[in-house]
Amino acid sequence: MKDKLLQFFAITLFIIVIAVTTSITISMYFINAHSWVFYLSIVCTMLLIVLFVYIRIIHKILFIDKIEKLHAIAENFKKGEFHHNVSQIPGDDPFAKIYTELLSASRNLENIIKSQKSEIEKLRELYTNMMFSMNAYIVVLDIHNTILFTNDLFLKKFQYTPQEVSGKNITELFYFLTGTVLQAIEEIKKTHESIVLEKAHLISNNRITVIADIKLSYMISNNEPQIIMVMDDVTSKTKRDYQISLITRLSEKIQKDDVLDHVLRTILTAVTSGTGLGFNRAMLFLKDEKNNVLYGRMAVGPDTLEEAFAIWSSLSPQKDKEILSRGVNGDDAHGQLLKEKVTSTSFDLSEETIFTEAFKTGETIHVYDAYHDPRVNDEIRSFIDVNEFVIVPLIALNKTIGIVIADNKFNQMPITQDSVDLLTVFAYQAALSIESYNSLDLLKKEMEKIKQRQEAIVESEKLAAIGRIASHIAHEIRNPLVTVGGYSRRILQNITQNPPDVQKIKKAAQIIMTETERLEKILANVMYFTRPSPFLLKFNNINDIIRDTASLLSNLFQERRVELSLQLYEVPLIKSDFNQMKQVMLNLLQNALDATPPYGVVEVKTYADDRYVYIDVSDTGTGIDEENINIIFEPFYTTKTTGVGLGLAIVKKIVADHNGEIKVTNRERGAVFTISIPLP
Repeated sequence: MKDKLLQFFAITLFIIVIAVTTSITISMYFINAHSWVFYLSIVCTMLLIVLFVYIRIIHKILFIDKIEKLHAIAENFKKGEFHHNVSQIPGDDPFAKIYTELLSASRNLENIIKSQKSEIEKLRELYTNMMFSMNAYIVVLDIHNTILFTNDLFLKKFQYTPQEVSGKNITELFYFLTGTVLQAIEEIKKTHESIVLEKAHLISNNRITVIADIKLSYMISNNEPQIIMVMDDVTSKTKRDYQISLITRLSEKIQKDDVLDHVLRTILTAVTSGTGLGFNRAMLFLKDEKNNVLYGRMAVGPDTLEEAFAIWSSLSPQKDKEILSRGVNGDDAHGQLLKEKVTSTSFDLSEETIFTEAFKTGETIHVYDAYHDPRVNDEIRSFIDVNEFVIVPLIALNKTIGIVIADNKFNQMPITQDSVDLLTVFAYQAALSIESYNSLDLLKKEMEKIKQRQEAIVESEKLAAIGRIASHIAHEIRNPLVTVGGYSRRILQNITQNPPDVQKIKKAAQIIMTETERLEKILANVMYFTRPSPFLLKFNNINDIIRDTASLLSNLFQERRVELSLQLYEVPLIKSDFNQMKQVMLNLLQNALDATPPYGVVEVKTYADDRYVYIDVSDTGTGIDEENINIIFEPFYTTKTTGVGLGLAIVKKIVADHNGEIKVTNRERGAVFTISIPLP
């Protein structure tokens, strides 16, 4: 409209200028005919200049107006307004195209923004639904730890209303919040990096206990920093895994430890520590058979809320394994007052109380309201000082030997049936341990008595053995001594003769010397058997020992007209005492020679396998009677008219000292002694 008005003014002005110019020209013509052309040209020039200036002014006004329209459109764009009417803009207006393109772009932009807003709304709705529907507890905090948002699952689990949590500090909602969570919150404010906490322990003001894996994330929303806590509840899984692990480790501890106090303390520590049961305190009472009372044997648990917080704050998956060690070592400084209180208390079993009821009936009793339960008398109410507790009897081999009392004095958590069931398992283990240790103690006493009896028997056997040795020695040395005595007297008699009979004296002296050597041999055998010589092990070839022994006895074999056959094969070296093994071969070859008639054969054979070196000593005598074959190695056994009967006993002892073995078997003609010595 404004453009048309300006056009109308321009045309009108142009007509007026033409009219004025024509009038002036005609007037000038009549006034001065000679100069009208000049004046006319001047006037026309002036009019053209005025017209040009006027047109430029009009054009400038129209341009500024279009610029203002563009500016108005831009301002509306800033406000998010994209609707404008361009129908009044002439089609030949050079700005019309700009308007059209600009408004077309604005409409496209408007459509994009609408689409983005729709997507944002969908995402917002999806995010909200996810926050509310996730199977996790979600809390959003501001920089001051004030709660901005919680999902319904968090409110439901911890029993809060939205009004109760809104604007509250996170610490105001929890009776106990492990220190690692607060440390992690402060850490993420500095680093802005996500943090994951495993098995964090939380107790709400409503005494709801949760063990959760917590992920902390940092984000910026509306230019404000926020912290998102996503808590994955792993309470059930952690308790289950912990309980299985605890029972396994507890069984191992019980099997390895032989001190009853250690075992009992370990069991009570398992009941009250970690995340296994949730009990704060556990007390053990056992029956005193002599006085017919339940006496306090042991207790584990904190004395104060501060001690309880200290224990809970120290809990972690890594420290769970230290729990049983702490119980065994007894180095837990907490709960000294509780221990003193329990160990100085006893309850008469002849009185009717809830403790004696659990003991006599052998049934678990769960007291929910001690202050109003008629079974709980004032004495027990004062002693236990808690409203809810559980009593589990200790039963072993169908016999009740005590009770375990457990409660949650400090966190005031309700005692669940799962906790009671697991406590029953531990009580059963405790009862079996106590009964086992009582039986073991009784067994030790009986073993001590048996040991004393055995020592008495051994002492008696020693005396009997000494008697047998003395009897054998007396028997063996009697004849030589009689002979020595008789011939000594003959020598004295011959010496007094004049002249003395030298031949008789010489013969008597020879007999005395022979009998003396016999006595020395008897005493040597007895001394060796009762007090063996030092044992010196070296690597030796058994064939060398056999050859050396055979050379010593070769003349004796020839005198007896008995053949000595050696079949010595290559065998590995053995660790042995050369002289003692030589003594073994001397005794065996001497026995074989004594058992073999003239023209018989004594054979020595050696061979080996991958474990032993073997020595066979065989003869062609009459063999060994079957009734005697199992006793020939016993001391003082002999079939000879002379000798103490220690030769084969000494052989067996020397072979045993070499970790070897000797056996004897009969064959068609004679006997075979087989020695096996292990390879090193």
